[in-house]
Amino acid sequence: MIEMLDEDARILADLKKDLEEKIMRMEKELSSLKVLLKLVDETLSKISFIPASKLMEEEEPQQETYEFEQTFPIKSKTGEDLGTIYVGKGILKIVPKQDLSLKIPPFQSFFIERVLEEMKKKDEIAVEQKKKSPEEILEYEIKSEGDIIKEVIIRNVSEESRIREIRSSIRWTLERMMEKMSR
Repeated sequence: MIEMLDEDARILADLKKDLEEKIMRMEKELSSLKVLLKLVDETLSKISFIPASKLMEEEEPQQETYEFEQTFPIKSKTGEDLGTIYVGKGILKIVPKQDLSLKIPPFQSFFIERVLEEMKKKDEIAVEQKKKSPEEILEYEIKSEGDIIKEVIIRNVSEESRIREIRSSIRWTLERMMEKMSR
């Protein structure tokens, strides 16, 4: 029984020694880390007027600004205001007037899939055939709040025929969406 206690005591003494050594190593490492942090702070203060804490804060995403040369109202056949199209150099912005939902069928199934995606596919084929550069492929972004469309931005649109096609397609789409909402 005494031998057992001696063995346990020896194990515990070794464990205590190991723990003390580990604590000393960690305290030394912590001390080194504090020195390194101080050096980084000093260096940052020499090269920047902005405190390190401000550099660490996440910047808010900047809103893209575009210059639009033309504005076209989107009107239904009955003259009802459906929104506005802004045309700039290589870019279109569509802002629907009403709170239209992304889930109303003609928007996704017709305007996105059959109009914009088809234009994009044609551009990708033109890139493969070396008729266009990859930077010229049509891109679009739909900005929404929940399911409500706030605006559609279409980039890399410069051909007048495409602008006309998009204008007539969005007018038709918004008209059908309004019809479905009023049912």
